[in-house]
Amino acid sequence: MKHDRKIMKEFADKLEKLAEQLLDLLCENLGLEQGYLKKVFYGSKGPTFGTKVSNYPPCPKPDLIKGLRAHTDAGGIILLFQDDKVSGLQLLKDGKWIDVPPMRHSIVINLGDQLEVYKDLTYIHTSF
Repeated sequence: MKHDRKIMKEFADKLEKLAEQLLDLLCENLGLEQGYLKKVFYGSKGPTFGTKVSNYPPCPKPDLIKGLRAHTDAGGIILLFQDDKVSGLQLLKDGKWIDVPPMRHSIVINLGDQLEVYKDLTYIHTSF
């Protein structure tokens, strides 16, 4: 168990570094000074960073089940790992729900509500 905890900690540390790199790329793309978004998210107490591992087995009767309610992601950068077996992620575009196919060995990067204030019509958050 101790070894598993160490591996998860190392994994979480690498994800945090990836999120920091993405923030830097967003700064560059938005014409903000390098490190600006990192400073905003870190504040005086450091970032709020969490790791959640979930397993959603395929539903035997998906037509009878409704998943989560429509929502936007409240965070800043959400790194979502999917397997290639269970779908369910959707995005709302032009009033229509579009399935996001599960992509094995890929990371779906969601920009959450906290980044919406910086969008200046460049980035628009999407309901999921």
